[in-house]
This record gives sequence, structure tokens and C-alpha cells, in this order.
Amino acid sequence: MLAVKSIFGAIWSYGVSLPLYVTWGLIVSFVRAAFEFFYPRGYRPCNELADAFVEECANRPAGQSVRLPWVDSSATHSLLMNNTGRLLSYVAIASGWFGVAVKNSGSRYRPKRTYRYYYRRSLTGNWFAEIWSVPKSGFIAAALALPFVDMARDVMRGRIYANGEFVALPGHEGLMLLTAGLLLVICFFPRAILGRGTHFTAMAPINGGAFGGYGCAQVINWCAAMAGLSYLWLAMGAEWSIAAALNHCADALAKLWWMTGNGLEQKGLLMLLLMTPVTLLLGALFGMVCTIIPAAAFWYVSLRFIAARKARAQLEALPFNSTQAAMYLGSDFENVAELRAPQVTLGYLVYIGLMIGIILYPIQSWVRSLL
Repeated sequence: MLAVKSIFGAIWSYGVSLPLYVTWGLIVSFVRAAFEFFYPRGYRPCNELADAFVEECANRPAGQSVRLPWVDSSATHSLLMNNTGRLLSYVAIASGWFGVAVKNSGSRYRPKRTYRYYYRRSLTGNWFAEIWSVPKSGFIAAALALPFVDMARDVMRGRIYANGEFVALPGHEGLMLLTAGLLLVICFFPRAILGRGTHFTAMAPINGGAFGGYGCAQVINWCAAMAGLSYLWLAMGAEWSIAAALNHCADALAKLWWMTGNGLEQKGLLMLLLMTPVTLLLGALFGMVCTIIPAAAFWYVSLRFIAARKARAQLEALPFNSTQAAMYLGSDFENVAELRAPQVTLGYLVYIGLMIGIILYPIQSWVRSLL
């Protein structure tokens, strides 16, 4: 009898209790990580580090590297700033365009530090002013904008093409576009406004590339914010039906379960468990690629040169000594800021044209109808 109890106890412990415990731990960790990804907590301003750092950037002799004082505990090295990095950091910090906050965690014996960066010193710790990296901006923008492109097109046409013919809209579009538009505007519009004219310098004192850097994140911010405004504009003229929106979500879940059931019958449970995360990951990567590549093209071909000129004008407006002048001459900063090439103006015009002609098409088409 004791042997039977021990067998059933082992089956319960290792076959039921342990898998449920591990599954619950993974779910809790995923939810906590997702929450921290969008809304980090526990960070406090530590701009006193920036005050000491900017003095070294401004006054050390040209050619000497300056080490950034904020380093995550998980970082393998601390970034050394050359002449260009020192000048841009000086402009960002001296102008109040950069703030840094730290979060201390871990134990007393193994402390951990993580840093976040912000577009304004006065807004350090404010989630709306946090500087997002390119992968983070691209992932959130793709997740909120791309799934609703076809829906927005259907609302503009006033009909949906289904079963070989045009039929009336189901009625769920207004509420769903409203939700997507609000999220896009909330997530990206404040960052786009705060980063206007400051992003090029504000990203210079950031330690590490964060798996892709921060360069074209400002382009993603503007495109996503404008897409949110277009979604809101379309939502104002579409039908709002909570029942239709719930039915649409239920149909999407039903199709997912149907695909899961078919996959389970055809491929088996193990193959399904392996392929589903791979499929979702590939879909997320495809959305990020579709978002990041065009933004990077505009940034590195044209927009960063325009941003460098604004940074140079701000540098000249600040106290400018002979040390900074020596650092500027022959630096990458000078090369970018002084470049005069046709692709800079052409790229900017194409960027504005695509912004107005495609992303803001619902609004500009209404404006044209009034003329």
C-alpha cells in the first residue's frame, strides 16, 4: 500500500504539480516582463552623474576619451566617448535634453543596476519621455499599426470585399481603429514631440546599442504617431459597435483554435508546440523589418544630416571654448553636419511626401475634398 501511495505521489508531484508550477511561473514571469517592457517601475533620477560627466566632456583636451558613468550591471563594457560623442553629450546635457534614471535591484551581496534614458532632464522618470530603442519602437509600432491597415482601407472604401463581391462593413471597425489609434498616439506622439530636434543629441550619451541602437527610432515615432491620428480620424466616421467588435475577436479566436485543432491532428502535439512560437516569432520579426528598414533608410540617407545641422546650431549657441572647437574640427560630427548633398533634401522631401500621401492619406483626402 505504501508503495502504491509513493508511486501516485511521485506521479502527482512530477507529472501534475511540477509542470503546473513551472507553467504558472513562466506565465507570471512573462506578464511581469511584458509590463516592465511597456511601463518600467522603480527608477529614480540620477542626473547628478550627468552633471559630472558633462564637465569632463566639455573641458578635457581634444582627443581624450571619456567613459560614461552609467553602466548596467549586465553590461560587458562601458562606452568610451570620442570627440563626436563628447560634443553631442555636451549639447544634450547642457541644453537639458537628456535625463537618466537608475533602478537598484538584486540583493545586498549581488546588487543590480539598470538605467533608463529620457528626452528631458525635467521629465526624468516620466514614461512618456523615455527614449525607446529601435527594436522596441519598431515592435510596438508594428504590433499596433500593421494588423489594422486592411481594416482602415475598408473603412475608406466603405465596403469590404468578401466572397467575390463587395458587401457592407460588419461594424466592428470603428471601435477597433479607435483603440489602435489611441494606443499609437499615447505611445508615440509624446516621444515624437519631445524628440523633435533633440533625438540626435539625446541618444549620444546612451550606453550600449540595445540590440539595434536608437538612431531611426525618432522616424518610427513620427510615423506611428501619424498612423494613430489617421486611425482616430477614420474611427470618428465609422460605426462603433461593441457587439460586432466582440464577435470579431471571438471569430479570430475561433479560427485560431480551429487552426490549432487541425495542426494537432496533422502534426502532433510536440510539433505544434514547437512550431507555434516559431511562427509567432517570425511574424513579429517580419512586422519589425517592415517598420524598421524604411525608417532606417530615411534616417541614414537624409534625416540624420538635417538633425546634425540643428545640433551644430545648438552647440554654437552654448558656451563654446577652444577645446570644443578643436574637438569639432575633423570629427564625424563635423562631417555629418557640414555635408551638402542632393540626397539629403531629396530624402527629406520623399519622407514628407510619404508621410502626407500615405500615412496621413485619410486626413489629407478629406482636406482636398473641401478645396
